[in-house]
Order: sequence, then structure tokens, then C-alpha cells
Amino acid sequence: MVRIKQEDREQVLGQTRQRLLEAAAEEFARAGYPGANINTISTAAGYAKGTIYNYFPSKQALLLALLDLTAQQHLEFIVSQVRPEPDPAHRLELFYQAGFEFVTRYLPQARVVFNIINAADEPLKMHVFASYQPMFQFVADEILTPGIQQSLFRAVEPVSMAMLLMTIYLGAASQHDAQGHPWLDPRQVAMLILDGLHR
Repeated sequence: MVRIKQEDREQVLGQTRQRLLEAAAEEFARAGYPGANINTISTAAGYAKGTIYNYFPSKQALLLALLDLTAQQHLEFIVSQVRPEPDPAHRLELFYQAGFEFVTRYLPQARVVFNIINAADEPLKMHVFASYQPMFQFVADEILTPGIQQSLFRAVEPVSMAMLLMTIYLGAASQHDAQGHPWLDPRQVAMLILDGLHR
């Protein structure tokens, strides 16, 4: 009997989980949470019906895992493009540009987030809010606070302003065509924000 090495087994399990999450993003984006079908997700990922329950105990657990992963990837994508820029005003511009680019690249995942934000399910909305707290904190700590300290931005309360900037970002980024191209130009959105922030 051939034994699979533990690290190989973990790699296979991780790949299977990832494929299931990608298929779930497509299904949740297409059908919404209430209409999404677990068996459709399993078969779309290339597995037998019910496989999903080996990785996630319920459809809700699958959705929550997808939201957490999307928020993490969203933050990592934005931080990788924003953090190298030292100027806070340029960081704000890059924040919007990178954010809009994330939506275009990861449209199904972004649609799931936007659909939940605009739905009536308060517990799911609160989960999205909690998942995105590190991004709120990043905006407050690494864009707004340095801009205020360098007297580039007006003296505002960074955490409250970060919430406003994130609300504007998520609202503006959610407006896109079927291919994920934004209806609004991220630079124009950033310029409007900067006009309000500049001293």
C-alpha cells in the first residue's frame, strides 16, 4: 500500500480547497447566496457532489471562508502596490487604482462582496465589515496618518476618515460593466478625495 507523504497530502487538500473556493466565488456571484447550490460548486470545481462537505461544514461556512480569503487577498494586492510609494497623496491615488484593478482581476470574488454589502443580511454584512478591518486600518495608519503628520492633509480623525474613504471605494468600485471594467476612473475618485483632504 502506497502512503502519501503528509506534506503532499496537505498540498492536495489545499489545492482542492482553493478550487472549491474559486468555484464558489463564481456560483455565489452568479446566483447569490440564497440561490447558490453546493453540488453545482463541487461539480464546477471538478469533484463529485458533496465533496465540499469534506472541507466546509455548510454553505454558510463556505461563504464566510470565501469572504475572509477575498478580504485578505484584496488587502495584500493593495498593500503591495501602495506601500512602496512614500508620498501619502500618491499612496491614496494608488489605493484607488489598485483597488479598482483588484475588482477587474477578481471580479467574481468582488461581486460576492458587493452583493453582500448591498443585501439585507445584517450578520453577513457585519462579517464583511470585520474581514475588511485590516484594510480600514491600513488606510488610517499608512495613508491618512502620515499625510496629516506631514501637513499634506487636513487634521481629521484617521479611523473615521478611513471608514469614509473605504465606503467611497467600495461604492465606486462596485459600479462596473459585465467584464469588470469600472464605470468611474479611479484617478478622478482619488482627486475628489484629495481635494477634500488637502489643507
